[in-house]
Amino acid sequence: MMSRFFHRIREKAKDVSQKPIVIVAFGDSVTQGVMEHRLLDSGGVYHKLFQEELEIFFPSTTFSTINAGVSGGTAVQAVERLERDVLRHDPDLVLIAFGLNDSLGGVEGLQGFSAALNQIIRQVRAKTSAAVVLLTPPLMAKRRSMRIHPEHDLMAEKIIRTQTDGVLGCYAEAIRHIAEKEKSGLADIHREWERLAEDGFDTDLWLINGLNHPNRRAHELASRILLNSMISQMPR
Repeated sequence: MMSRFFHRIREKAKDVSQKPIVIVAFGDSVTQGVMEHRLLDSGGVYHKLFQEELEIFFPSTTFSTINAGVSGGTAVQAVERLERDVLRHDPDLVLIAFGLNDSLGGVEGLQGFSAALNQIIRQVRAKTSAAVVLLTPPLMAKRRSMRIHPEHDLMAEKIIRTQTDGVLGCYAEAIRHIAEKEKSGLADIHREWERLAEDGFDTDLWLINGLNHPNRRAHELASRILLNSMISQMPR
C-alpha cells in the first residue's frame, strides 16, 4: 500500500491532469487542531505541516489534506463516521490518530479500542487503495497547571491519573502492536515524548491547554516523525 502512495506521487508529477494526492487525517481534537480552550490553529496542526513538508520534498506534486478530526472523539465512535469522513474521499493516505480520549476509559477499554482500530484499518483497505499510518498519542499532563481552563477542571485529575498510572502508555503499546500485526505505517509520537521526558525535558510545557493538547512546537515534532516514517518506506 505504501508503494502505491509513492507511485501516485510520481504519477501526479508526470501528469497534472491526475487527481491530487488525497490525505485524510482521522482523529480527535489534536487532529482537529484544537489548542487552547475552543481555539483552533488550522495552520499549525501536524498534518498541515506534514503536507507542507511533502510539498517541499515532492515539489512537482499536488497534495490535498482533509481534516477529519473531531474533538472528544474516540476510535469506537470514529467507526460510525468512517464512511462519511474517510472512505467517500477515496484517499491515497489515511492517518489514524486516536488514544487520548480512549485511554480515559481505563485499561478495560483497551479491547474495544483495539477492535475499533482494526475495523477502521480493514475497512479502509477493503474500500480504498490508501496507505495507512497509525500515530501514537503524545503524553498528557503529569500535574496541574495554571493553563487549565476552568471548564476542564473537573476532568483534570482523571487525565493526570491516566498519564501517571501508565494507562495511556498501554494504549500507545496497543497501537504499536496493531501497526505491526496489520503491517501499517507507524509514527510513534508517544515514544519520542517519552525519550524527551527521560532526558529531563518537562513535557507538560508542551501542553498548551495544560492537559492534553500539544502546542505548535509539538505539532512540528509530530509532522517530522510522520515524514521520517513515510520517507523511510519510500521505494529506492
